[in-house]
Formats: sequence, C-alpha cells, structure tokens
Amino acid sequence: MSKSTTVFLGMRKHPPFATSRVALSLCLSLLAATPAFSSTSGNIKTLESTQQQKQTITGVVKDTHGDPVIGASVMVNGVAMAVTDVDGNFSLSAAPGAVLQVSYVGFKPQSVTVKAGMTNYTVSLQDDNQALNEVVVVGYGVQKKVNLTGSVSSVKGDALEMRPVTDASQSLQGLVPGLMVSNGSSGRPGATAALSLRGQGNLSGTGHPYVLVDGIEMSLADVNPNDIESISVLKDASACSIYGARAAYGVILVTTKRGEEGKMHVNYQGSMGWNRPTVLPEMANAVEFAKMWNAGVTNANSSRLYSDEKIKLLEQYMNDPSSVNPWQELPANASMNPAFENTEKGIGNVDYFKLHYKDYAFKQQHNVSLSGGGKQAQYYVSGGYFKEDGILRYAKMNFERMNLASNLTSRLTSWMKMKLNLKYVHSVDNTPFGAGGLSEGFYHSLARFRPTISVVDPHGHFTELSMIPYLQSGTFTRTKRNHYDITLGFEVNPVKGLIINADYTNKFITTSYEALNVAPDIYAADGVTTSKGVRGELDASPDGKYQRSNYNIHYQNISLYGNYSLTLAEDHNIVLMAGYQEENNKVDYLKNGISGLYSMHNPNTAMGTGDKQPDDIRNGWATRGFFGRINYDYQGRYLLEVNGRYDGSSRFARDHRWGFFPSVSLGWNISREKFMEPLSQKVSQLKLRMSYGKLGNQAGAGLYTFASTMNLSSGLGSYIFADGRHAYLLAPGVVNPATTWEKVSSKNIGLDFGFMNNAITGSLDVYERKTKDMLGPGVDFPDFFGANAPQTNNASLRDRGWELTLNYRGKIGKDIDYSIGGSLADYTSIVTDYANPTGTAPASNWYRGRRVGEIWGYRTDGLLQTQEQADAYNAKHNNTFFSTLKWTPGDVAFRDLNNDGYVNNGKNKLDDMGDMTIIGNSSPRYQYTINGMVSWKGLSLSFMFQGVGKRDWDPTNSVYFWGTGPYAQVTIFKEHLDYWSESNPNAYYPKPYINSAGGVRPYAAKTKSQPTDQYLQSAAYCRLKNLTLSYILPQTWTQKMKLQQVKVFFSGENLLTFTKLKKMLDPEVIFTANGYTGEGGKNYPMNKVISFGLMVNL
Repeated sequence: MSKSTTVFLGMRKHPPFATSRVALSLCLSLLAATPAFSSTSGNIKTLESTQQQKQTITGVVKDTHGDPVIGASVMVNGVAMAVTDVDGNFSLSAAPGAVLQVSYVGFKPQSVTVKAGMTNYTVSLQDDNQALNEVVVVGYGVQKKVNLTGSVSSVKGDALEMRPVTDASQSLQGLVPGLMVSNGSSGRPGATAALSLRGQGNLSGTGHPYVLVDGIEMSLADVNPNDIESISVLKDASACSIYGARAAYGVILVTTKRGEEGKMHVNYQGSMGWNRPTVLPEMANAVEFAKMWNAGVTNANSSRLYSDEKIKLLEQYMNDPSSVNPWQELPANASMNPAFENTEKGIGNVDYFKLHYKDYAFKQQHNVSLSGGGKQAQYYVSGGYFKEDGILRYAKMNFERMNLASNLTSRLTSWMKMKLNLKYVHSVDNTPFGAGGLSEGFYHSLARFRPTISVVDPHGHFTELSMIPYLQSGTFTRTKRNHYDITLGFEVNPVKGLIINADYTNKFITTSYEALNVAPDIYAADGVTTSKGVRGELDASPDGKYQRSNYNIHYQNISLYGNYSLTLAEDHNIVLMAGYQEENNKVDYLKNGISGLYSMHNPNTAMGTGDKQPDDIRNGWATRGFFGRINYDYQGRYLLEVNGRYDGSSRFARDHRWGFFPSVSLGWNISREKFMEPLSQKVSQLKLRMSYGKLGNQAGAGLYTFASTMNLSSGLGSYIFADGRHAYLLAPGVVNPATTWEKVSSKNIGLDFGFMNNAITGSLDVYERKTKDMLGPGVDFPDFFGANAPQTNNASLRDRGWELTLNYRGKIGKDIDYSIGGSLADYTSIVTDYANPTGTAPASNWYRGRRVGEIWGYRTDGLLQTQEQADAYNAKHNNTFFSTLKWTPGDVAFRDLNNDGYVNNGKNKLDDMGDMTIIGNSSPRYQYTINGMVSWKGLSLSFMFQGVGKRDWDPTNSVYFWGTGPYAQVTIFKEHLDYWSESNPNAYYPKPYINSAGGVRPYAAKTKSQPTDQYLQSAAYCRLKNLTLSYILPQTWTQKMKLQQVKVFFSGENLLTFTKLKKMLDPEVIFTANGYTGEGGKNYPMNKVISFGLMVNL
C-alpha cells in the first residue's frame, strides 16, 4: 500500500530529515552544473540514474472546502506535466526530490517535494486573498478595497507604462468607467486631454476632477507616466468629501513609485514611434471640383462657370503636367498676391492635405530609474525624456519634456520617518500657431482654396494660396515651462495605532512665452518683385510684431493630519482621522508686445514703430480647511464611514466664505455572513455600498466676486497722444457680495461582486448628483443703468447615471493565462432650475428641464425628386421663414409638424417652437470599454477597444461636411461628389448651391442652414484604442547578460476606428471647435501611433 501525504499552504508535512535532503540535493545539483565538477559523460549518467528513479505519482487537488479543483496545472521542476480532471485527480512521473508546483486561477500556488515511497498526494489550495487584501489610495490614507464604502476605481501603473501617449491623462481613456477624456487639442504635439467625471457637473464648464499627485495638486501633463505606481479615481461624495470644496466633481489621486529595501535596481524603458493622422479628407481632383462647381453655380443662378475648354486643360494637366502651362493666363506684371484666388483661372491639381501633411511624424521617450535602500532609508530617483514632432510638413512643430523626480524616505528614529519628494518638469513647445503667431484660420483655409490652381509659381516659389510661405516666413511661438515642486514631510508614530503626518509643499511654475509674427514675401510674376502676404484669417502682420510674457504661479500647501486605529472587543475596528490644510496661491503675469519691428532677425519689445501693449496682472487666492473621518467595521461585515470638512475660500465675501461638507456611507460585506458559507465556493465577494454627501465648488467663481474691480482695456484707445495711443481703464462692473459656493449633493449605491474565487469580478454603481447655486444670469437692469447685472447663485443641474464593470481571468491548458473584461457607463444631465421663466430661445439658451447637449432641429421627408413633388410641396408649405425662394427638386423637404401651413420656429419659446423639435443630443451616451489579455510563457498580447454607443453631431453650416457654399468657402471632398442631380436621384447630399456669400444664403437655407434629422450625424464609434504585444526574454539569455529582465514590446494607439460618421471626419475631433470659425473638424488631426520599445531591469 502506497503512502500518502496532505499539503497545506505554507506548511509541508515532511519527515525531519526531508528539508536537509532537499537542501543537499540542491547543492549537489549546483555542483554538477559547475564545469569543474561535470563532464558530458557525467551528465548522461546522471540523467539515466534520474530516469531509473522516477515513479508514478498520483494525487488530487482540492480547495479549502474539500471540493475538487478542475483544470489545475501541475508542474514538475517548472515543466508542465499534468492538468487535473473533473474529479481534481492527476497522474505523472517524478523522481524523489522533484518539486510539484500546483496552480489555478483564484488560488495561491502550492509546492510539494516528492519523497521516496510517497506516491499519492492530496494538495489543498487556499484562496488567493490578494483581491481582498488589495489596498486603494484614498484621501489622506489607504484602505483595503474590501472595506471601501465609497465609489473608487483604481488603475495600476503598469497599465500605462507601455502606452505611446503624451501624458497620463490620455492613457486613462477607457480605463475608468464614467471618466470622459476629451482630446480637446486633438493630436497636436504635447496636447493634453480634458477630464470630466460622471457628467458635465455644472453649466460653467468648470466641473473637472481635482487631480492630486502624492497629495499635491498637479496637472497630469506634468507627471511622467513611468513614475506612476497607481491611480485612484474617487467618484462619490463619500470618497471625495474629505477634500471638501475642491472635490465636487471627483478626485484623481496619483501615487508615484517609491524605493524599497534591498539592493539597487536600475530600470530603463524607452520607445520610438511614428504618428500619422487617424483621418485625413481626400479632396476631389481638379476635374471633379470643376464639374461640381459648375453644378453648384448653375443651381444658384451664377454665371461663373469653368468652360469646357478649361476642364479639358485640367484633365490634360492631370494626365501630363508637363504638357500644360499652368500659368498661361497670368499677366507678365501680375503681383500674384494673391494669384487667381476665387477665380476660374489657373490650371493645377492639388490635394492640400497631401501637400501639407507628412506621411508620419517621429516620437520618442526614454526613462531611467534607480531604486533601493536599506532599513533606515529608501530611495527612488527617475529621469524621463519625451519628444514628439508635428506632422505638418513645412511647419516647425515639436514638443519636448524632461522629467526629474525623487522620492526619499528615511527613518530618523524608531517612531519618526522623514520623506522628501522632489519633482522638476521642463517642457518646450514650438509651433507657428498661437497668440502673437498664426491663427487657427490656417486650418480653416487649408482646403478652401481651389485644387485647380498650381501651388508653385512660374519661377518655382510656393504661391500665397499654398500658405506655405506663411509657415516658412520665420513666424514662431515658443512656450517654455518649468515646474518645481518640493514636499517635505514627517510621519510620527508616538504610540501604537497613532500616526501623525505633517507635510509642507512649495511649488513654483514659470511659463515664458515668445512669439514673432513675420509676413512672408510673395514673389510677383516676374520672379523678382515681392510684396507682403497679409492674409487676415492667418493674423499675419505686414510690419511684423513681437511679444514676450512671463506667467508665474507660486503655490504653498501645509497639511497636518493624524490617523488613530484601535480595536475594541476584538470585533469592533475603528480608524479615526483628523487634520488641517491651508493653501496659498499667487499669480503674476507680465507681457509686452510691439509691432512695426526694426529687425525681424533680432526682435525686441522696446524696438518698433508701433504701439506698445503691456499687460501686468497680479492676484491670488487662499483656502483653509479642517477635516475628519471615522471608519468603523464590525468583523469586516458591517462598514460605516463618516467624513466632514469645513472649508473657507478667499473668493467669497467674509459672511459667505465658509462651508461645511459632510458625507456618510455604509457597507455590508454580505459574503462574510454565515448564511453565505454554503455558497462561499461560488460567491467569493459580495458587498453592498451606499453613500450620501454634500460638496462645494469654488472654481466657477471669479477671484474677487464680492469686490468691484477695474481693469485695463484689452486694446488701445482711439485718442492719439504725442507718444501714441494708450490703454485705458474700464468702468467697474456691478458685483453681488452674496455670491457663494456651488453646492453639490451626491448619492451612490453600489454592488461589488466576485465569483469562483474571484475569477469573475465586477461592480455596479448607480448615482445621482445635484448641483445647486450655480452662477446664472441676474435680474434684468434697464438699459439706461449702463451696466449688466452680476451673476447670482440661481441655477441647478442634476446628473444621473450608472456604471458597470465585469472582468474574468482564467487559464487554458498548462501555459496560457488570459483575462477579458469591460465596462459600460451612462449618464444624463438635466437643468433643474434656471432664470429663464419664459423659456426664450430654448434651442440656444438654458431653461428648466433642458437636457445638456440637446440639439433642436426640423424633421424632414427626404429630398424632393420631381418638379411635380416640388410644386405640391410648395403649395402646402410656406417656407418663407427660411427663404423666399421656391423649393425645387433636390431640396430638403421640411415637415410642417403642427400642420399650420408654415414651417418655422413659432414664437421661439418653449411652449411654441412651431415645427422645431429636439432631434438629437451631443452628450456621449453608453461609454464602453472592452479589454483583454492573453499570455503564453513570456509572450503577452493585450488589447483595448473604447467607444461611445450613442452621440449626435449637428453639421449645420460645417463647410467640411457640406462642401459647398459661398465662392470663397467651397471645399469639395470625394464624399461630396454624391450629390443630387437628375442622373443621381438617390444621392446622399442635396442639390449643391454656390454663389457669393449673400447670393447663396437663400439657396443654402433650402438644404443646409438648419439642423435636420436627415443630416444629423451619428458620432458613435468603436476604436481600437490600444494594442500591445510584449515578450520577456528567457532568463537563460538575460542571466548571461547579467540582467534581471528584458522585455521588448510593440504598442499601437488608435489603430482602428469603426463609425458611421462621414469618412473625412474623426468622431472625437469634430467636438473640438476651430479657434477661428468655431467649426468642428477643422483642426490639427488626431493621431494613430505605432511604437516599438524596450524595458531592461538591471
């Protein structure tokens, strides 16, 4: 009869001499592997001897409840040998001294040494309580995730380290349910994202999360993603109220890496990659443009046609450019400034997007860190470098950032530790665009010039209409930013259970800005004479202008807080926390600018013939806060947390300065109840959470809401003195001394769950957030009063939504681990109070009951196809509200919803909008993420799809969407060629109209000047946000190189996009308005990124 043994976690029931025998065998193995003690023949003999000693081993793998574990992997000395069957049994061959390693998802791996004569084993796997013991960073402390009663999402730093993004804000997209990441600056070098959590929050657009890095307010753009240990996103009032007035719309807590006791570790991580646009419109060629132009001007009764002869020349030029002189219509003495703009002259075939954008732009990042320490002191020091080039071919655009950080911890005594955190960020942003440089009118004009004109003049110079001379003229803007941050703190542990922290932070941010605007020289037809290019939409200055500015922020923070933990009667666990914080922030800004420069090569703000425009601003704000928290749990089953903060802000008058912001939350760990024990094998975790709290927001208020201030004019006065024109003081405005906090109340109910030893985990949260006392319009003053009424706290908003996360991790066979999961979140925001009692102009104004993002428009019945249909339509519909012209075939048939014979917006009040109704909403609905990972040995593949399930975009008056309009704005892409005509009655686009700005207006009103359900665009999308493939080199290789680990990886960002939106538009970029026209889509393109990287641990 064979002997058997049972093995438990952390305990092996060996005979007393077994441990010594294992140690001896290990030593002999090491000696045998040493060249001085081995030979080829010796190895063969050893192998044969081992094979002779092998014996059949059988066993069963069970969990802590005695139930069999199916599919557990059994390895012998690191080599997979067996997988347990439906009864948990396994069978394999192994020699005495071999180590069996048993593992299964959701359990801690177990090891047992094979003993001579022992052929049957029972292995008991214990639950892997890592999920239960996982800690999450919360305000002024950490908590076990299992004991959390607030709504908190956490992201590990290793989820960010291989992403080829500019900063951590972009990498958070899709990782946190309910967090909306808006790429407001699209794909520009150095662009960062705007964040909003669980809805809009307020009407002023200031409802953004409060970002803290190691406890100090900081932009995510200033954090090296490779330095991040973890990110916690606090969502509800219970989690946020400890931060009071700064945390009304959520808190993002970033914890950076720290050193650990042990030998020094040196890590390198670097990558190189390439950007290219996710979307670039494809322009119509010269012949397609000319034919659609002719159709549009004919429809709008204009005579400005391309002749048949000209179209033949354009076609000939497209086939053989050398056979046609593109400037044959140019007079010998023409100035060419501009040449053939808005005319049918000239010959060419230009795609302005291909002209201006490169195929790709280069980016790189490198990071080095050192960490380690002894028992008394630990350190983490890192340096990072990031550079990204712009994709505009002829513009100098790039962004560089250097990060230095160090986290030092030293134990001064047995009861006191000191920490010193240093951060330094230096960045340089070079671009020709910005204040003092070229305006965003460049993107507006990028494609509105006709492709039928050559962009190279007869002498080989770029023409003005190419806009390349403006990019090469020497115009530039340069922003240099330096961020210095030092935090000195002490942690005191005077008695058991009491920890007192005292931190002081001094932060200084300086931003220097320099801009030179130089008008280009445009060559005349003779190739010698030049004139200045002064296009108004580019804000080009004919005599040059130059400006410099410095913007400095000095911030200081003092935090003093303590935590006291105690346990009463073994079952009652209490943690008390109390503290004080004060912030002081000072700003000074100094700018000077001048025009009429004496020198373009060595500009100086003191040397010029134009008026000087100095600007000098100095201000500041301060807060004070007292806060506390009580955590209580009974046997880990019943949880209670109470938070409170009493905050004061200098932004408000003395009598309205202070506010108290409390919260309370409850939790019930149902899975820890006795009645759940029979289900414990299936239900690993089940926790119910509820919270309610009140918060405040000061961000929407000005710095001095209670004081009447006087400001300088932004321009110069009309009076001319001996030394020129002067700036002048503006009359002080009327103030409301009673202005105070926006008040936010929040409710949340959540359920956390885990099944099959947490192989399946997830959470569901349902929430409501109400914002009251938002700043809204004041009472109407009579016109003769001479001033506008100040804003008052009279508006309210309600956000309601839910969030669901679900994840599964498992194992296939012996070596394949995988996980798959996702999240789905939705919210709606409704105005519950606003000072618009009559509901005036509800399509553009706030009113009670308005949903944020509402799009008002008209219902339609498609396009009119025949003259008979048009005559019948005109007989029943009076459309004079839009246009006095009659509707013709190819026009949009607007519906008369109220059947009064007129199509209009009634009285333009909420109770009478005529035929105008709500047709869509631009708020993102059903934000989702699908992510997964599969690994096999050292090879790992991960992916993340991110998207929005429902979102509408109104393309009214968008030139990029419609293509046609006034002569100077015609921009025709391939998609626009599908327009209505008698030969193409099933076209997508209506009949095109092209005329002068005034002449085309009554025609355009019949098709594209009003929002309609027919052309409302779905901006829903699904995007392969990230795909990463990595491989860890085998240890046998790395050990030869004396390295701990080497990983190579490929990572791609925004690789695929699925959307119903027209192909020339990106579903994220269209919601970023162009700074010159306000149109969405006319921006620097968003990028897809491909990068390759290397990670080395020494």
